[in-house]
Amino acid sequence: MCPLSCSTNGEVLTENVAILAWVADRAPELAPQGHLGRYRLLEMLSFIATEIHKRFPTYLMLPEDVREPIAQEILRWFRFAAGRLERGYLFGKTFTVADPYLLQLARGAAELGFQLPEPLHDYIARIEERPAVQAALRREGLA
Repeated sequence: MCPLSCSTNGEVLTENVAILAWVADRAPELAPQGHLGRYRLLEMLSFIATEIHKRFPTYLMLPEDVREPIAQEILRWFRFAAGRLERGYLFGKTFTVADPYLLQLARGAAELGFQLPEPLHDYIARIEERPAVQAALRREGLA
């Protein structure tokens, strides 16, 4: 199962990184600014997809008694991401399309019992205060 987005002209786009880059192109306020902004965003989206997100299916498919090494890898990369949150979001004071992606994974990890670094708990709470996020969580039955 992979993410899917359909544009108004019926074209289908799949994969988180591509979909979120497409959203950022249409809502530039959701992307970091500057001459390297777009590429830094792609770098962060790729990091989240390949270092955090991709490990969850393996973790969930393994028997519980052998999950620990994968859990430690996931936590290692969450700690790395947490180090980026000292000014609020992954890109400092700018909320970008990368933030809801990390939010979704951090919420899922917390629900699975992962002991996330403290900055991620504050990050989750801060993002969940945003009216658009509250509406999306309610719409998806996650609030």
